[in-house]
Amino acid sequence: LLQLRNMSVSNNPYKEFNQLINNIFYDYSNTKSIQTYLVNKFGDETGYYASTYVRDLFLGILVYYLTAGLWHYTIYVYKGKELFVNKGRPFPETSVIIDQIQLAQSSLFLYAALPIISEYLIENNYTMVYYNIGDIGGLGYYFLYLFLYIACVEVGIYWMHRKLHTNKYLYKYVHGLHHKYNKSSTLTPWASLAFNPLDGLLQACPYVICLLFVPVHYFTHVFLLFFSGVWATNIHDSTWGD
Repeated sequence: LLQLRNMSVSNNPYKEFNQLINNIFYDYSNTKSIQTYLVNKFGDETGYYASTYVRDLFLGILVYYLTAGLWHYTIYVYKGKELFVNKGRPFPETSVIIDQIQLAQSSLFLYAALPIISEYLIENNYTMVYYNIGDIGGLGYYFLYLFLYIACVEVGIYWMHRKLHTNKYLYKYVHGLHHKYNKSSTLTPWASLAFNPLDGLLQACPYVICLLFVPVHYFTHVFLLFFSGVWATNIHDSTWGD
């Protein structure tokens, strides 16, 4: 395990991969000038992380609108008659959805900073993240450490979420904003990221903190971050159990 922390920064597959994704993103989105400007403005190192932040922000917004939009269409349009009209259940008001989108969109500017912190820690060997499954000893250890990582993350999220409820200050000024959507008529897929930005970061930070002491496959970690965004959309749709 100590070898995972001793990887040379000059031989850094994590940074090479991210630079590749940045180049693809800026080339195909025809926004290479933004990447060039950030590097020229802040220098190679800071400019690299700044351009990665812009990339993550754009992709985070895209994931939010795609997942919430698809869920919206599925439950309110495609199955709207079955789930709502035939059972006399109210659709959420448009004003509620707009409010959730505005809150989520404003918070995404800060949410996109967490993967940058994660990338910085990984690329500079502060974590136990590994690139190839062979680095950890094969699939057996991969699944063992993956189970341990997910367990630690879930425990961390539980206690963080619990503290946001039990601490009166945190609930009033941080977490309570999300819980104004507490009825079947106000919970929608668009509420998935409608948090105070500090609230979202606090609940997501176990994904990063646990990297410091549990070996995790790099691409698995990236997938779990993506999956958590999709999962959050699902658990906020407020469809009935019947």
